[in-house]
Amino acid sequence: MEGRKATVLRDLLVHVDGSRAGRRRVRFASALAAHSGARLSGLHVTPQAEAPPVYKPSVVAAAERRISTRLARDAEAAEMIFREEVMQAMPDSLWIGTTGDVVRGVCAQARYADLVVLGQYEAQGSPERHPLPVAHAVVSRCGRPVLVVPAETMFCGLTKVAIAWDGSREAVRAVHDALPLLSLARSVDIVTVTNPAVGPDETDAERLSQHLAHHGINISEDRRQIVTVDEHSCLRDELEKGGYELLVMGGYSHPMWMEFVFGGATQSILLTSKTPIFISH
Repeated sequence: MEGRKATVLRDLLVHVDGSRAGRRRVRFASALAAHSGARLSGLHVTPQAEAPPVYKPSVVAAAERRISTRLARDAEAAEMIFREEVMQAMPDSLWIGTTGDVVRGVCAQARYADLVVLGQYEAQGSPERHPLPVAHAVVSRCGRPVLVVPAETMFCGLTKVAIAWDGSREAVRAVHDALPLLSLARSVDIVTVTNPAVGPDETDAERLSQHLAHHGINISEDRRQIVTVDEHSCLRDELEKGGYELLVMGGYSHPMWMEFVFGGATQSILLTSKTPIFISH
């Protein structure tokens, strides 16, 4: 029986900065948009110039003027990159430039996107004032799936995709949000991640496999099982060994402040993965 078609991506949003990593991210997003038949919108949010708290009060104003000049140049470079890489080849693409809090700005535009593409290390400002990259906060606030792209990654199609599956609410949400991309993949592996105290549930993985097959998704029969207390390290090793081009996973099953203080799988994978990560919360 022919599988049913999953919903498709129609609108992608990529946040752009003026760096070399920003250009690679735009190329990644434009290739993904072309591959999926989606419209691509580029966004740059220029934050308020904030001097790090290490500055003496007497030099704060001068420091913020320098930072403001640098931010304005970055905004100009970001727009130029998007116009060069996308707008000539994709006439229906859209450029959005705005100012304010970066996370709030991205979340505001994410309301009208099927998927948000962000860089792995994009920052709002100084680490003292904004300790985590933008992607972490956007994942937990925007209400849309986010694709986090490492700086050196280029889009090579979706030949091999992994799903990090533990049966949690977050994993369920991520898998179903990712259906449009999973339907484009040549092969999808289900990688189950469980604690030794619980053990793997093969029936659960089999039911997920059947469900995705009904959506016309090419599920590999070789399901990977990781039984460990150190899930982020083992999952990262599995990604590198398996040669995957995308990982689908749920994010922040614990409150975000707990992951920041005590560490956690989401934070570790987002910061260290060399594989693009599709993540939902």
